[in-house]
Amino acid sequence: MFDFIDATGSARKDDPRMRDVEGEMIRSHALCLRISSKKPTDPDYKALLEELFQCELDDSVAIVSPFYCDCGCRMKLGKNIVINKGATFLSPGIIEIEDNVLIAPEVKITTVDHDLHDRHNLFHFGKVTLKENAWICMGATICPGVTIGRNAVVAAGAVVTEDVPDNSMVGGVPAKKIKDLGTTI
Repeated sequence: MFDFIDATGSARKDDPRMRDVEGEMIRSHALCLRISSKKPTDPDYKALLEELFQCELDDSVAIVSPFYCDCGCRMKLGKNIVINKGATFLSPGIIEIEDNVLIAPEVKITTVDHDLHDRHNLFHFGKVTLKENAWICMGATICPGVTIGRNAVVAAGAVVTEDVPDNSMVGGVPAKKIKDLGTTI
C-alpha cells in the first residue's frame, strides 16, 4: 500500500508522501484510459476495474465508461452500486460508497482542495462518504469532507459543500435542503 496522507488533513506539495499520491495518480490515469476505451460488456472490463480499485468488485457493481478516478486505491465500494458515464472522482482523501448507491452521469466527487492562500503548495483532504441507498443526480458535485446520508437525494447540478442528512433531498449552488423524504424509502 502507499504511504498516503490521512483521509482528513493537509499536506504540502514537497511532502514526501505526495510522491506516492502522484505515483497512484499516474497508475490510475493509465488504467482509466484503458477502462474508458472499452464497453462494460468487454471480457476484461471488470478485471481492469479491480486492478484500478485494488479489490474484488461484487458482480452487482456497474460502472459505465468513460470513467475517471485519480486514486483508485483510495476508493471503497459496496454492493449494488451504479456509477453512470462521465463520472470523475478525485479520491486521494478516500471515497467510500456504501451499498445500493446510484450515481448519475457526469457526477464529480473530490476529496482534495487547494489552500485559499497557498494554493500552489498546500492541499487539504477530506473523506467523502455516500451512505446506503443515496442517489446523486446528474451533474452534481460533492466537495471534500462531505457525507451524503442514508436514502438522501442530491438534485441535478447541485454543489454539495456540507453533510446531507439521512432521508432528505438537497439542491442548488451551494446545496440546501429542499425537503424531507420520510423514512419509508
